[in-house]
Amino acid sequence: MDSTGFTGLLNNTAIMLALGVIYDALGVQAIPDRHKREVLSGVLIGLLGIAIMYTPWQLMPGVFFDTRWVLISLSALFFGFRPTLIAVIMMVAFRLHQGGAGAFVGSLVIIFPSLLGLGWRYLSRRYHQPLDIGRLYLFGVVIQLSVLACFFLLPEPIRDKTLTAIVPPMMLIFPIGTMLLGLVLRRQHDRRQAERELKSSRKQLDREHSLLRGLIDAVPDLIYFKDTGERFLGCNHAFERYIGCAESEVIEKTEIEAGDTINLDFHRLTDRELTDEIDKIEYEEEAVYPDGTQVVFHNVKARFYGWDGELHGIVGISHDISRLKEAEKQVRTLALYDSLTGLPNRRLLLDRLKMLIASCQRSGRYSALIFIDLDNFKDINDTQGHFLGDRLLVAVANRLQQHLRKKDTAARLGGDEFVVMIDEIDSDKATAARRVEDIAEKLRLALSEAYELKYQEGQQGLFYCSASIGISLFSSVEHGEHEVLKQGDMAMYRSKASGRNTICFFDPEMQAAIDESMALQSDLRNALANGELELYYQAQVDKDSCIKGAEVLLRWNHPTRGMVSPVGFIPLAEDSGLIIPIGHWVLDSACRQLKRWQSNPLMSDLKISVNVSARQFRQPEFADEFKKTILSAGIDPSRLQLELTESLVLDNLEHAVDKMLQLKALGVSFSMDDFGTGQSSLSNLKRLPLEQLKIDRSFVRDLASD
Repeated sequence: MDSTGFTGLLNNTAIMLALGVIYDALGVQAIPDRHKREVLSGVLIGLLGIAIMYTPWQLMPGVFFDTRWVLISLSALFFGFRPTLIAVIMMVAFRLHQGGAGAFVGSLVIIFPSLLGLGWRYLSRRYHQPLDIGRLYLFGVVIQLSVLACFFLLPEPIRDKTLTAIVPPMMLIFPIGTMLLGLVLRRQHDRRQAERELKSSRKQLDREHSLLRGLIDAVPDLIYFKDTGERFLGCNHAFERYIGCAESEVIEKTEIEAGDTINLDFHRLTDRELTDEIDKIEYEEEAVYPDGTQVVFHNVKARFYGWDGELHGIVGISHDISRLKEAEKQVRTLALYDSLTGLPNRRLLLDRLKMLIASCQRSGRYSALIFIDLDNFKDINDTQGHFLGDRLLVAVANRLQQHLRKKDTAARLGGDEFVVMIDEIDSDKATAARRVEDIAEKLRLALSEAYELKYQEGQQGLFYCSASIGISLFSSVEHGEHEVLKQGDMAMYRSKASGRNTICFFDPEMQAAIDESMALQSDLRNALANGELELYYQAQVDKDSCIKGAEVLLRWNHPTRGMVSPVGFIPLAEDSGLIIPIGHWVLDSACRQLKRWQSNPLMSDLKISVNVSARQFRQPEFADEFKKTILSAGIDPSRLQLELTESLVLDNLEHAVDKMLQLKALGVSFSMDDFGTGQSSLSNLKRLPLEQLKIDRSFVRDLASD
């Protein structure tokens, strides 16, 4: 190679190195439109290729030697298909324009290296092979060999001379030059790629920062960040409202440095700090906004770290749980307190009673449960309406609370039942009993006083309501709080049975009587089905001792107890409601017996008298069912007499008269039993369709002497 060829090669090299400089200077990589960017890149490479072809080393007329294949192969390797295709077209066109004996081969040394460069680019990406020094040098060797292969297509005289002249520089210098130029382009390519990635990362970071900022500001919770030096890094709008200043006023400052700028209440909330052993803490605390609004926060403080594990600071989040706390309070109130009176309900009473029993067992002191039931509350509720009834219950609750100590508990179990729990009275049972009796008497007198209640719009009146009170005194109870409540309930019912508006204590004998009553009631439920009930007929005679009829007497022949007195089971049947099916059976059996007597000439004139219980007579369908019983039995209704008690008739006189007249129309006669024990008057007797009065024995026993 002579000096002219060497100079040409230096010019070619300079022009190729200018490719990277010009590419960066023009800012082609910054063009956002990919198609425009690739077209401009191809034109630029094509112009540089033509410039290289303008400064060749001319071996002989028509044979030019330059570095065009180095340029076009590296273009294919680094810029891709479209820029390379444009550059190839421009350079091939120019070479054909130059003409000469080597025009065809000169075009091939443009096309063939470009194809090799594209193939190398594809394989490197497919198999993730980096363009390092070794691979770039190998790429240079392959390109030079491909070009040498193209030179074999020259005419033989020219071919030998050309190969002799170019093989040494091509195989010794050009691979190294290709490698060095490739390293320059790779560095520029990597730098541009890094710039693009950095720009994309910044854009992504800005987008994520904006998104995160918008998200944090949209959250109603209070959020703030601090670095490891306790300086504020940022906060959201909700936190700004709480501390009473903007984020810019506290950024890069500690709370002390911010001074009075921050809401003083926030300083109090930072009492609980993280330690080296604890990365996260949670707690609830009350807080006050600058405008005086009080809330309850659920606070979370936690450390946050970088990707490398380095501690960056702490984040604090405060969630307003004021509504949740209020809802929990309301739920607790609904679950444990009576909605009408605000007193503890059964559930809360049992919890407190359980704790009191445990305390009494430890201390050996006596406590008491006072069970209160309002007398005749149902009458007030039915006659004056539920509105007045509710007002009366509220007034009773208020009056109970006014007469109790703070440590005692008044509760409402439901309806008109109240319970008062007296806490640890005395260690002596007799003393405790006297004291609780005094308390109960004060409550009884207080509840008996008049209640001034509003019963109509704008109108008020005085209403009276006494109370029946049962007391259960306890120090330790084997069966717990339910047993104490049961004892108080039984004592209260004993008070009602004693005439109401009285006070009764529970005692073991009462419990035994109750247990016996429950057992008897259980047996009574099966008595009718088992055929244990029997009817006896007691003769009724006139003044001449002639039998005029018979009164039906109900007896219970118990399989183990023997004959059970009606005094023992009739009240039990009344209370339990069993008197209704038993009463139906008695009436039906009496009608069948009367039918049998009617067919006997000696007994056809006899009457049968049947007692009807108050509960049975008050049944709305009593008259209709009784008619069906008479019709199905086929008896003469005039031979049947029903006995009603004085209290039954007079409790609801109008209703009783209406039913009696319905049955009277069938021919049934009526008798009043136990006359003289109630408050009947002659005017009431005149209204009743009675044929007979059965005067009570107590009324006439001492008639001759008193």
